[in-house]
Amino acid sequence: MKASWSGFLRIGLVTIPVKLYPAVVKRAISFHLIHKDCGSRIKYLKYCPRCDRVLEDEEIVRAYFLDKDHYVVITDEELASLKLASTDTIEVKYFVDEKEVAPIYYADAHYLLPEGEGGKEAFAIFYKVMEEKGRAAVGQAVIRQREYPFLIKPYQGKFLASTLHYYQDVIKAEDLKVEIDEKKLDPRYLDLAARLVDSLTEPFKPEELVDNFAEAVLKLVEAKARGEKFELKAAEEKAKVISFMEALKASLEKAEKKAA
Repeated sequence: MKASWSGFLRIGLVTIPVKLYPAVVKRAISFHLIHKDCGSRIKYLKYCPRCDRVLEDEEIVRAYFLDKDHYVVITDEELASLKLASTDTIEVKYFVDEKEVAPIYYADAHYLLPEGEGGKEAFAIFYKVMEEKGRAAVGQAVIRQREYPFLIKPYQGKFLASTLHYYQDVIKAEDLKVEIDEKKLDPRYLDLAARLVDSLTEPFKPEELVDNFAEAVLKLVEAKARGEKFELKAAEEKAKVISFMEALKASLEKAEKKAA
């Protein structure tokens, strides 16, 4: 696998040569829009409705709209002057209990491995200490002129370095509250729900996290490319509306039969 970045992991005065590898590949299916009659791909023209004509690139500027009547023009030179110089170091700022970082902050995942023999010992020492203490490192780096905050934690013999969403980008949910009076919860429901949760508890199976829509689209494409007819499955019937107690009992019975 080809590394996406190489540099250093700096913890205090300790500098470890490392490489960053992608941990997730997003296999999104995309389509092209074409003219049905001749098969040519469609072009999107930069059209000005007020002037009623297609514009050349040099006639177009970038602007930030304040409201529908006011905007500020920003030049390419002004944007370039604001870009940060890329660095070759992920700087660790501090360590945290990894459980303190809410999942909502996690963004893209990467593997962080030592580069060469020189950094293996330091890498292994910090890996062992962080694993034993349940710590994760909060770090920061400028890669390709963009600043990234990282959360770095031990994972299967290597570090998992996840970029983090910025604080201002995470929508706070303080106003989305559910008022629950636990004293009013029916003990019968709690007992059945607990049994159902226990019956359906299994080891995590990441191999079952399959994009079924993408798989179906690829099968459709392959079948049509071979000139075959693609059979569509009939839609499943909608579930009948039943009471909460009936739903719990039926679900528990089904789960227990499956486990037997």
